[in-house]
Amino acid sequence: MNTERHRNIVLAGLIVMELLAAIDTTGVTVMVPTLQSYFNVSGQAAGWLLMAYLIPFSLSLVPTGYFADKLGKPEKILLWSTLGFGISSLLCSVAPTANSLILFRIMKGISAGGMFATEFAVILKYWEEPRRTVEMAVAGLGLGVIIGPLVGGAFSSAELWRYFFLIGFVLSVGSFAAYLKLNNLVPIPREIDESTTENQTSLLKLIAWGSILEFIVAYGTQGLNLLITLHVQETLNKSPLFNGLILTVIAIGILVTNALGLGSKLFRDIKSAAWGSGIVLAVLMSAISLLTNWVNPTAFVVYLLIGATLGISMSTIELMILQSVPTSRLALANGILIALMQAGYALASGTIPLLYPVLGVQSVYVLAVSIGVLAQAYLAKK
Repeated sequence: MNTERHRNIVLAGLIVMELLAAIDTTGVTVMVPTLQSYFNVSGQAAGWLLMAYLIPFSLSLVPTGYFADKLGKPEKILLWSTLGFGISSLLCSVAPTANSLILFRIMKGISAGGMFATEFAVILKYWEEPRRTVEMAVAGLGLGVIIGPLVGGAFSSAELWRYFFLIGFVLSVGSFAAYLKLNNLVPIPREIDESTTENQTSLLKLIAWGSILEFIVAYGTQGLNLLITLHVQETLNKSPLFNGLILTVIAIGILVTNALGLGSKLFRDIKSAAWGSGIVLAVLMSAISLLTNWVNPTAFVVYLLIGATLGISMSTIELMILQSVPTSRLALANGILIALMQAGYALASGTIPLLYPVLGVQSVYVLAVSIGVLAQAYLAKK
């Protein structure tokens, strides 16, 4: 049995899964006006093409994680959720009405919840050194963020939009086929599972701290993305294409950092990487306002560094928490962390448009302080 070869096949499936999820989210965002025109629906109805995926995704994370732990087979949930994602994508490609497309997007969001609630649980269960595996998966996410809007734009026509979802179906089937190799893998013995006693209080504190950090970093990340869009496009009168270039530079930082494994090479201690990257991220956010005008070459260097820091953060925060969680609770804890991350995105989406008219670019300090203070408080506590 060539276990290493099977692990590499499963890893390929994980990378494609992250890539596919990012392309689906960002690509459909670009395609909304096309879909609105095609189905001749209102802007509010067209907005549900996005929300019909995002809301079920967020709501299904914790219940799916709980069910996966009760079943004791997170890999089964990952496998069948991926197949469900593919089938619902195929249904989206043949949707006859806007309402049916919304229904199929709901199915897709629930399937995505199952995929992401179990991803880290599977990695920790079958990889003795999971950090590099996580970095490669996050690299897939970074690549998806970069090419998603381009793919969405390429298929934004009445003749082509259905092929966007059809390609998603094909990629999902590829991931499903890769995950079938999980049957050939042997679980890695974990020291936490061999402990005769389980400190419930310590475990809850660990998950709580990690969830708060996940929430705050997600809030800062999404908040910065929105702040860049508001300031660069509305105040500095730059084009959406220019704004997209900034966000692409950040995504490139995420992609390159994780593809090269810079986080694991520079920071051997995962806790230092997770909390240290939070502090660096806060400093870099402040540097945008203090040292640049948001659009000059220096700003683009800072954006690239922000992406690199985010890459380290994204590949360490969950892993930092979950490596100390018993295997029997991994999927639930995984689901909680991702759900808090989604909540951070949602809060930023609601608060930054309110803060910007009042504080302007100084809103970035709210984001920076929220991340920096939390990280520093935890390090001081230690």
